[in-house]
Amino acid sequence: MKKVSIVVPCYNEAQDIAKKSEVVKDYLKNNKDYHFDVVLVNDGSKDNTEEVIKSIEGVHAVSYHPNGGKGHAVREGLRYSVDTLDSDYILFMDADLSTDLSAVEKCLSLLEEGNDFVLGSRHDKESDIRIKQPFKRRFISKCSRIIIKSMFHFKKIKDTQCGFKGMKKEVAKILVDKSKMDGFSFDVEYLYIVKLRQFSYISFPVIWSDDRGSTVSPLRSSVRFFKDLFKIKRNKKHYLKDE
Repeated sequence: MKKVSIVVPCYNEAQDIAKKSEVVKDYLKNNKDYHFDVVLVNDGSKDNTEEVIKSIEGVHAVSYHPNGGKGHAVREGLRYSVDTLDSDYILFMDADLSTDLSAVEKCLSLLEEGNDFVLGSRHDKESDIRIKQPFKRRFISKCSRIIIKSMFHFKKIKDTQCGFKGMKKEVAKILVDKSKMDGFSFDVEYLYIVKLRQFSYISFPVIWSDDRGSTVSPLRSSVRFFKDLFKIKRNKKHYLKDE
């Protein structure tokens, strides 16, 4: 039976993470084809997220300080999944469960078909957006997609930023070793490394709902995001170098 890690980056999630973790665990019980490990990564939270995730039964708790950013949290989750759990497939998803959990089976099916890296997409024709983002976020997102497309030319990928993705262990090892971006641009960096390393990648439609409780500033995070895109392009030699 293949082993699957599901990495969940957590920042100030003490209020809801126990309840959301139970939702995930209950859902995974229905899938008997894989052995699942849920990895909760506390990204230097200012509340008591660390204590909460360590108290949840049936999950793996990873924690560090200070706050490193979502990209850093996902990288540490990948590292733990590869080095400690020796997982065959590693998926990661947002703690707010904005992507419907049916994405788990879709993602694993595409990995089983031989794809190396799989991306959930909110912009495929078959995607089902239950709650839209506010207009400002949708506008910034559209601008981001245009810039990313012009800079990186990802084949048939309409959404690099959906919080649900999956990969084979071999890809995860490369991403842990080569990725540098700690902020929200890490998704673009991952796909760029995958493309440069000639791994196969594909997207699939998801059922998705906006998290209206998000405290991320769209303007501030966008400025850093766009700066990071140029850093990613400059890091090309590093991504390709075998050390």
